[in-house]
Amino acid sequence: MKEHKLRRLYQEHQGKVSDKWSVYLDTYETLFAEYVHQSARVLEIGIQNGGSLEIMARFLPQAERIVGCDIDPLCEGLRYEDPRIAVIVGDAVSDEVQARVLALCPSFDLVIDDGSHTSRDIVRAFARYFPTIREGGAFVAEDLHCSYWAAFEGGLFHPQSSLAFFRALVDVINHEHWGVPGGRRRLISAFEAAYDVELDEAVLAQIHAVEFVNSLCIVRKAAAPSNELGARVIAGTVAHVDRAGLTQQLDGTRVQVPDQQANEHAQRSAEERLTAALAELEAQQRLRIEAEARLRQSNGRAGRLADGLRTESRRAAELEQRCAGLSDTVDALRQSTSWRLTEPVRWVGHRWSRIRLAATLLPVVWRRVGDLPRVARRVRQILRTHGLPGVWQVMSEIEAEEADHAHRQAEARNGDSAYGRWVHQFDVLSDADRLVMAETISGWPRNPLISIVMPTYNGDPAWLAQAVASVQAQVYGHWELCIADDASSDSTGLEALQRLADLESRIKIVRRPENGHISAASNSALELATGEWIVLMDHDDLLAEHALFWVAETIQRHPEARMIYSDEDKIDEQGHRFDPYFKSDWNIDLFRSHNMFSHLGAFEAALVRDVGGFRIGLEGSQDYDLVLRCSERVSPDQIRHIPRVLYHWRVHAQSTASSSDVKPYAQIAGERALNEHLARLGVDGETTYIGHGYRTHYRLPRMLPHVTIIIPTRNAVHLVRQCIESLVSVTDYAAYDVILVDNGSDAPEALAYFDQLARDPKFTVLRHDAPFNYSELNNLAVDQARGEFVCLLNNDVEITSAAWLAEMVSIALQPGVGAVGARLWYPDGTLQHAGVVLGIGGVAAHPHKSLAKGELGYFGRAALIQSFSAVTAACLVVSKANYLRVGGLDAANLAVAFNDVDFCLRLREAGLRNVWTPYAELIHHESVSRGRDDSPEKQARFNAEVDYMTRRWGALLQNDPAYNPNLTLLSEDFSLAWPPRLPTITLR
Repeated sequence: MKEHKLRRLYQEHQGKVSDKWSVYLDTYETLFAEYVHQSARVLEIGIQNGGSLEIMARFLPQAERIVGCDIDPLCEGLRYEDPRIAVIVGDAVSDEVQARVLALCPSFDLVIDDGSHTSRDIVRAFARYFPTIREGGAFVAEDLHCSYWAAFEGGLFHPQSSLAFFRALVDVINHEHWGVPGGRRRLISAFEAAYDVELDEAVLAQIHAVEFVNSLCIVRKAAAPSNELGARVIAGTVAHVDRAGLTQQLDGTRVQVPDQQANEHAQRSAEERLTAALAELEAQQRLRIEAEARLRQSNGRAGRLADGLRTESRRAAELEQRCAGLSDTVDALRQSTSWRLTEPVRWVGHRWSRIRLAATLLPVVWRRVGDLPRVARRVRQILRTHGLPGVWQVMSEIEAEEADHAHRQAEARNGDSAYGRWVHQFDVLSDADRLVMAETISGWPRNPLISIVMPTYNGDPAWLAQAVASVQAQVYGHWELCIADDASSDSTGLEALQRLADLESRIKIVRRPENGHISAASNSALELATGEWIVLMDHDDLLAEHALFWVAETIQRHPEARMIYSDEDKIDEQGHRFDPYFKSDWNIDLFRSHNMFSHLGAFEAALVRDVGGFRIGLEGSQDYDLVLRCSERVSPDQIRHIPRVLYHWRVHAQSTASSSDVKPYAQIAGERALNEHLARLGVDGETTYIGHGYRTHYRLPRMLPHVTIIIPTRNAVHLVRQCIESLVSVTDYAAYDVILVDNGSDAPEALAYFDQLARDPKFTVLRHDAPFNYSELNNLAVDQARGEFVCLLNNDVEITSAAWLAEMVSIALQPGVGAVGARLWYPDGTLQHAGVVLGIGGVAAHPHKSLAKGELGYFGRAALIQSFSAVTAACLVVSKANYLRVGGLDAANLAVAFNDVDFCLRLREAGLRNVWTPYAELIHHESVSRGRDDSPEKQARFNAEVDYMTRRWGALLQNDPAYNPNLTLLSEDFSLAWPPRLPTITLR
């Protein structure tokens, strides 16, 4: 019985995790057996947890080298005792990583591709590494079943799937028998064009065999002569059937291939030609019907608008007459005796309805705020600033929020969309809106031409038609649509576009002679553009009807603007809108974490041309790269944000709107674009893709900046000891000292511990016997700090990540950065601090509060480096110079609450930005040592601090640039605002 050694090794393996389909194990048993006693060289692409390398090392005891390559940055942490095993982290199909692989081992006997499983990556891996395989070796592609699926660039009849590629290699092996002219590359030229690879004819001639075992494919390599059919070999002397001895005469002869150029089946099949023609005819008919329907709709729109205007004018006149009559009636009623006599009854009824509303909502407010004293403080604050009407307004907003909550619960049961209701209520244009916008446009001194740049390649004809129709429907008519077709193999959509262009002079089309991919196609479209501004649009997406109006309106209000972007949402194949991204104003740190600019993105045309347009080689992230290069040429105030949904991103199987994993090459291109951006700016750092965005590691200088860590406390020895012991034992940043500010401690155990700390040269104990004033305590310590940077740290914080201080200092060193905040967790593992948003709860609050660990939050914002208006002083790093520059914390007005928010806003006022990082993580046992603000004195102090913040920062508290007016100020969960805090457009 055959021994299944490999299967046994998998069953017994206790090391790093490895997973293989069971049918693969028997195949690998046979394949590996050839190399058991040889000094084999093996490369595996896609190692995940790395266990397969350990198992291969045991199965192949004489192996010379076993190399693993994986794109996941976590693989950097893989360590092996076996010196033959090496791991390289990066994209195996990139030039840089391939060079590193071949530097370790210039050739291989076995190359196993268990990577992303997309057709693109599999074909590219074969093209790069099959030439490096030694004679007699093999290339193995795993999990080809993925090539039946659209998400992996495949399908049962997909002409460029990875399975189609390996099936084509079978014909490549039999090249000598084709009977038609042309080299082997002719058969794979479509794959070369689609995936930007090149396979040398001599390399293709070395393909010896192609073997499929379920979804595993093995391609063996041998010298070219070994792969020819060769001469016929005759053995034996007895020929009962062929008594004339003709067979004997064939000994040593070679196959004679008949000419097959007249064989229609040696070319493209008639069935395929017929199917393609029928599909093209059907698509053309569909486009013709849709175009005619849109034309009829456009012809009728002007008439309907005129009719609607006349109707509205008549209705307005009628309403004006009715209002005049009702006004007379009301005046008469108010003069009547019965009205005066019933006034007390009306007053009681009105107040009773308000009391009933308050009684109904009191449990809701209590549940949200947490305790009755805080409710009372909030009511008093509103009374002082807005009077009794303000209280009723807030109660009405809470009532609306509760109604929305009830709706959302119902939606969970029946699948309806809260966002759909929000869109219907706040984001649908009426005819009156269109008329106001048209009047506004007519009053502008000039109307800039906006060129919409649209590359297309084999676009779905229906979606392409919808995309063009959304441009034609724009309220702002000063546009041109510049379309570049990237040599589509399916001309159906292009022909329909050409018919539209014949009817619409604002549509320009160029057809590229050869496929150059999206960057080249975008540049071709850009060459058609004559407008002052450029807007980017994909061929399957939609513009909101008022998109260009708001772009033009922003240009009118901000003539200094050179880049403009808007909010966006997604639209599915059925036309349903969902998943809106309401963005912050320009936020360079968030932008380096993910592309928050696109979509809708608009650029001054001269700026795009100055930076050289779209770069070849950055396909998949060409827009991201363009924004990075343009942003380097402008100041932040020249990048304007429109807080309205102006772009609908189509979600389908091949779009990155459905998942960034659909186009993994886009992630790699984004990484490259970001790293080159840092290099151009002279920033010493490196950006890597982390699955939900990008992380930039800023490198520290060789001589670490000194940091003084300031910890105020009164007694609370158990908290202080926990804080300091975790600081000393966990922190891997050596250049720091600690100032412990003792605010009148009297507990013997605490005093003894502080005396012990004072004997350590790394610690200073600063005694300050005065009433608690957090701002004053920190200011005193900063004055004595010897560090270039200071770190404000609460005594109830526990250090859990070794690199927390290095991470924060590395960001604080960057130009233009003020304060840096950390990610703080409650002891139960839920989120306490991920930045500060102004306006929530009246002054400020922590977004994503109580989010579970592992959750990414709103568009990843609970797990990405970004700028906020403020960060908490529970753990805050800032340069001492900047601390003193803005006057430190405000000890006169903000002794306890909001001093960190005020401090950060003054840093922002001084032209600095405040950055929050999720990669400095600590546990915060919040306010354990100080206690609750529940005494009358503390409540009075808190109310005074609220009043000061309201007076000092006013409107900014309602319009946080790191937040969005379409998001609520009633909770920390980034839910929708009902209604949004947006101005309406009115006639001037």
